[in-house]
Amino acid sequence: MPDKIPLLRATASLIVSFFIVGMPSVSVGKQDSTHTKPYLPDHPGIAPYPVVSGGAFTGKPVSASPDPLVSYVWTRESEELQVYHLKPVKVSTETAPSFANAESALTDDCFIKVNGEGSIRFDFGVESAAWIEFDSPDLSGEVQMSVSEYNQPAVVNSGPQSPHKTGVPVKHGNTYRLELNAELYEGVRFGWIHVTRFDKPWHIKNIRLVCQTKPVNYAGHFESSDTLLNRIWYTGAYAVKLNLLKDHMGAILVDRGDRHSWTGDANISQGVSMVAFGNYDMVKHNLQRTSVDNNSIESYSLLWIHSLLDYYYYSGDEAFLRSHLATLKRKIDHAAQVTVDEINLGFYGWDERLGAGFETPNNPENRHAYRLLYVQTCVALSKALATLGEKGLSADYRQLADAKLQEIRKDPSWFGAIGLHAAAEAVNGGYLTEDESKALVNKHFLDTANIISFSPFNQYFIIRALANSGLHQEALVAINRTWGGQLRLGATTFWECFRPEWANVIQPNDPVPNGQHGYTSLCHPWSSGATRWLSEEILGIKPVSPGFKRFQVIPHLSNTLGAVRGDVPTPLGTIQFDIDVNQGVAHLQSPSGSLATVGIPKMGKQIRRISVNGQDVYPNRDEQDPSYANPTEDDGFVYLPDLPPGTYRIAMEYGGRGTKHPSPDLKKRIDNAVRLVSVDSTTTTDWMAHYGQDGYLLFDHPDTAVNEGTLPGYIEKIAWKSEGTGAPRLGNWQMKDGRSLAILATQNPMACYQTYYIDIMAQPEKAYQVTLRTAELDTNGKFVIDLFDQRTKNLIHPTVLVKTSGKARYYTFAAKGPVRIRLSHLEGEDAGISGIFFQ
Repeated sequence: MPDKIPLLRATASLIVSFFIVGMPSVSVGKQDSTHTKPYLPDHPGIAPYPVVSGGAFTGKPVSASPDPLVSYVWTRESEELQVYHLKPVKVSTETAPSFANAESALTDDCFIKVNGEGSIRFDFGVESAAWIEFDSPDLSGEVQMSVSEYNQPAVVNSGPQSPHKTGVPVKHGNTYRLELNAELYEGVRFGWIHVTRFDKPWHIKNIRLVCQTKPVNYAGHFESSDTLLNRIWYTGAYAVKLNLLKDHMGAILVDRGDRHSWTGDANISQGVSMVAFGNYDMVKHNLQRTSVDNNSIESYSLLWIHSLLDYYYYSGDEAFLRSHLATLKRKIDHAAQVTVDEINLGFYGWDERLGAGFETPNNPENRHAYRLLYVQTCVALSKALATLGEKGLSADYRQLADAKLQEIRKDPSWFGAIGLHAAAEAVNGGYLTEDESKALVNKHFLDTANIISFSPFNQYFIIRALANSGLHQEALVAINRTWGGQLRLGATTFWECFRPEWANVIQPNDPVPNGQHGYTSLCHPWSSGATRWLSEEILGIKPVSPGFKRFQVIPHLSNTLGAVRGDVPTPLGTIQFDIDVNQGVAHLQSPSGSLATVGIPKMGKQIRRISVNGQDVYPNRDEQDPSYANPTEDDGFVYLPDLPPGTYRIAMEYGGRGTKHPSPDLKKRIDNAVRLVSVDSTTTTDWMAHYGQDGYLLFDHPDTAVNEGTLPGYIEKIAWKSEGTGAPRLGNWQMKDGRSLAILATQNPMACYQTYYIDIMAQPEKAYQVTLRTAELDTNGKFVIDLFDQRTKNLIHPTVLVKTSGKARYYTFAAKGPVRIRLSHLEGEDAGISGIFFQ
């Protein structure tokens, strides 16, 4: 075991210091940089793909979209990638005399004169799949370039070709291009030029981001009276679009060593693709490509089945479903074994309650969730195969579902033992009794703090469960916190992981905390599920039978969300719908070959009258007129069934005041079972005078592997993962006075070792104070501390930021009962502590 925690490479530290230390910064450009205009050059230059062509900017501009090409319409979509350029929307430097005329980078006539060493940063306004380059006729001295998804030069975990997204550009004539991997592209919003050695003045011309794109049109649209929801829809669609590659759907932009297709991630990407782009052929191709690979994650095989069924219901492609009947049987047979044998699940999600990814993937919650997902999958297969006329197979899968459910229900209180994520799987299966559903809703779905999953991927299945429980307003609160929270922190694509509490510790466009997933990706299409959810639940358009031969339009609105309009592409043509309950009008255009059922929301009021194309249909309908079927109704909607293809104007008159839905309570946070009492930066080696009166734990030298200290009687033990993925390491911290101190620290930059937990197994209901002495391994680093209930794994304290200064600090918390403490790296070296004290 090494004696010292290794330093980050000096090069990266030097480049960061260029931008942190120095002269007062100069910054010019647009403050609102989300509406970036693309530039289509006459020639691709040294790019490996042609310039965007085959269409024009004839689509409707969409202010809610971060996509520079949102209004570009290709007349013929192509499999080949194309490129476009982005100019910076903002330029900043802390060495202003070194870069004369820096503001010219924002114009069509960039001509920056370099007069000395230093760094200049360019903000291109939006995340892109891109690389950075510039022209110079007279470059002299030495330069490096950097790219990043956030406002500092990026560093990721070990594994990829270039963990540090900084390098010497490759010269191609007078063009200098940063080439970090064989595919060129990275996830990029910010770029830098670092002048590391200066000998004489020279010039920067035409700084640009070269962005790759798959030629695909926005066939779907979404617009509501809530502008944040509009931004969420288009941001999710854009994140998926950025990851559409030539022959498959990618799962991450930044190259950190795992940039390949992930079968379960694609469940979200493929669903969003069909809603936003209608690119059924590519979804079909990706399904075929991933049909034999579950990435060694058992739930991903079941999610592949759901992806296949999603494609079937959206496309109506019976032949493709039939071609995979043997695949389905093989996957279900294996899944049945997983539900009874202790087969390694591999992964279920990054949330603490799901074992924090690869850290503890086989915990009880994941076992419960997998079994309930298995039942859900068998039920879904049974229904789909019935539409194919496969009555025998349909009955077989239903029998499998019933048998497993009967086994689960042998314990009549089974639903009391499961957590939030397993509850979502159960609710989404549609097989629960009324009592079971109520119990799960009351236990899990009404807590606005812990309804949030650390993985927006898993959050999608939770908001689906909320909708299936009739809790659309609660789902909108979760959407606001999860996806809206990212936008408020500057996101232009959605992140791999997110905690709303991060807003307390980082500023917009700052680096974000890392975790068991490694360095956090800021463009992860698996996090785009809200886009599909908004189309299906707020706009309300879903297929009822395969291929949209029958479909429903059931918009879920409220007093704070009174209008929505949008399009959904289908094989039969585009469905267009809009409704404004305040104006009392809706419009539907449905394609040939379809039948629609439209739900008119009651809004908690009495609906006095509904007319369709000027003809009354509710509550009084002309029984002699066969034009429209009899409406039906329930507590929430009046349903207009079996509307044939055509164009409809629906008018409704409301009476009464209606039910008030409260605005989303964004201030609702955690009921703190833990409280931060103090942060002490003055105590040094005389800690015994202040801390540890009840007991303490110091981490001894790793050669002895013995922990020095005496624990108080109310602490049964202190535990952490001793080996395997996510385990911390014991190491020596070399102090400034020459002494060494043993620490427990993350194993950065190894992938998946950017975080670790410590379980403090206190007596239940015992109140106490616990102090962590941080091991601050550098002078400009950051890490975060999160605290959880050790039993439920629910978050019980907002994220705490630790800014390192090279000097230990003491963080004291008032706690009660067993607590899990998680330390996660953010910037700099490792996150670590050198002692735990009780008083």
